[in-house]
Amino acid sequence: MTPLRVYLADLTHVGNGIATEGFPLNIGLLSSHAKQRFGQEVDIELFKYPQDLREALIDRPPHLLGCSNYVWNSNLSYYFCSMAKSIDPKMITVFGGTNYPFDNRSQEKFLRKRPDVNFHVYYEGEISFSNILERALSVSDPYRVFDEPIAGSQFISPDSGQFLSGPPVPRIKNLDSVPSPYVSGLLDKFFDGHLTPLVETARGCPFTCNFCNAYHEYFTKVNKFSDDYVREELTYIAKRASATGVSHVTILDNNFGMIPRDWSTAQLFASLKTDYGWPMSISAWTGKNAKERVIDVTKVLGETLSISMSVQSMDATVLKNIGRQNIRGEDYREISDNLSAQGRPQHAEIIMPLPGETFATHIKGLNELLDTNVSKVLSYTLQVLHGTPYKDDENFRREHGYVTKFRIVPLDFSQFDDDRIFDVEEVGVATNAFSFDEYIEARKYLLVTDLCFSSGVFDPLKKYLASRNIRNSDLAQYIYARIDQLPSELAEIFQSFASETEEELWDTEEELVEFYSQPKNYEKLVNYDAGGNVLFKHRIWTLTKQSQKWADEVFNHALSLAIEGADETERSAIQRELSSLKSYVLLTVSGALSPDGIQSPIDHGFEYDIPAWLKVDRKAMLGEYAMAATVPLRFHLSSDAVAVLNDGFERYGTDVAGLTKLIQRVAGVSLMRDVSYSSNGTGDVADGRRREPLYGPGYSPL
Repeated sequence: MTPLRVYLADLTHVGNGIATEGFPLNIGLLSSHAKQRFGQEVDIELFKYPQDLREALIDRPPHLLGCSNYVWNSNLSYYFCSMAKSIDPKMITVFGGTNYPFDNRSQEKFLRKRPDVNFHVYYEGEISFSNILERALSVSDPYRVFDEPIAGSQFISPDSGQFLSGPPVPRIKNLDSVPSPYVSGLLDKFFDGHLTPLVETARGCPFTCNFCNAYHEYFTKVNKFSDDYVREELTYIAKRASATGVSHVTILDNNFGMIPRDWSTAQLFASLKTDYGWPMSISAWTGKNAKERVIDVTKVLGETLSISMSVQSMDATVLKNIGRQNIRGEDYREISDNLSAQGRPQHAEIIMPLPGETFATHIKGLNELLDTNVSKVLSYTLQVLHGTPYKDDENFRREHGYVTKFRIVPLDFSQFDDDRIFDVEEVGVATNAFSFDEYIEARKYLLVTDLCFSSGVFDPLKKYLASRNIRNSDLAQYIYARIDQLPSELAEIFQSFASETEEELWDTEEELVEFYSQPKNYEKLVNYDAGGNVLFKHRIWTLTKQSQKWADEVFNHALSLAIEGADETERSAIQRELSSLKSYVLLTVSGALSPDGIQSPIDHGFEYDIPAWLKVDRKAMLGEYAMAATVPLRFHLSSDAVAVLNDGFERYGTDVAGLTKLIQRVAGVSLMRDVSYSSNGTGDVADGRRREPLYGPGYSPL
């Protein structure tokens, strides 16, 4: 008997490099389950790169093509389903993924717009997809698969034109019943030095945040892979990823660190790093509550993992509207202080505009987060997703007055011959409480806060401000109020940011596609003049091209705040301290995003023992660490950072587009220079102990 030939594709766009470089774990799991269930009856091949799939479809067409359907590759997947149908109209095509509604009316609408997709799997995929294969194996004519509904999938009947839905498939409780596609070798060909391993240790989310399509009751129960399964899989990955120079891993769990078992997984990652040098950095969505447990569970990972301190909003009314409850503000501050004291990175996340949020409450919430000890604050534009009321519930959208626009998912575009394909996301840009003009202003305020507080570059300045009882939000608001006074080089960056923030938005997907389908406009995407992450692009622009100018601006404004009410002697001391601190900050980033720059350390002398000051209480005054002799310091990148950066340069390149991808996808490893004591010029080398200060511990210039 000839086996059923099946192609499974989790495609990435390639218009400007590899847009989505994660391993195709999803289709690996489908394949692993199907092979266990059907053995030699199925011949399955997996694809990530579009060109590989294109050649295979032409040279050796399959009986069935299955493609993943996410916001970032939905149109790309559909393009290949259409190609498959043009090659063989009877080829069965299947979609599966999160870019799909939960209600029948919207599901039918989705499928009717995509006639070249035969089936869409809904909810969990392994059993549902195997059910389609079982039907295909049982019929002699491929189109007999549509004779009756199949559990876990939906289709438009080619005979009657009716929308038919099979009953939902129960979730898999024993996840170990799905063999690891890594350990079984199904994903071996993707260890190519370009793709990043994705791993899953648990499925499900107990929270009900209505902007996320995991809030559905189907997903609220958390099921786990066993310790043995996880250990075997991660060890298999570590051996192969380290051999190809890939240093990163992404954990797909919704709330890593909340399950007690996650402690052993964190320990495993730490031991793998020791044994194989992998992973150097980890991306994960850590638990939304039980932060104390998350911190304890992940403590062993240190800087390898950035803790997510997501809140989405700080306003009680908004939190009620989205079905979310945050931890108390005082607990949040205590946890962020604790993480900071441990030297562990953490980031806060908020979304705008959520229902009921106003410009005032949004800025207030941002400022509250800035004034905690969290490492950085990330603000995201609301992504309007299928499976949420923001996309599929007209009454909800009408109640909150949502205005939405369409934009290219960053870097998700491709060209094949004369065909240009774009994947597009719908985003919220206004509500009845938050105008579009306020959205633009909120984005400009975000750029200020991002450049000051989210890159980590100005962390020493944050400490200095805290020692003088100046809040981070005071500096952010001070700079924001003076944006129109920026020097021309920085004004150009802020003007570009505001323009691109507005220009990336389109009223309809059709208008966007028509515009960028024109060759001269498509070139804008290829050249990264459009279609990228606007915030990160302008961060990279600032830090690589105008770091001196931006540092001058930030420190000048900090000086203005710090000397308010000070006498002439105090002003002189503050000016001297901030001047020294600015030199220190600039040296931590000098050449840190350049292949040549990362190789060489930089030596510089200071009149303050800044490293010692940075290690003590936030309220310690820098003036207490003035030295009688110059403090020689060496600025250098750690071996871990060099490895991660070299990996990133190799995979993404060193232009603005590549560096933007690098900073987006590298988590938990500092990309700034470490600082240590060095030779003082007379042959003596500091041993890490602070020299005797010029003034006693009680000294204060105030």
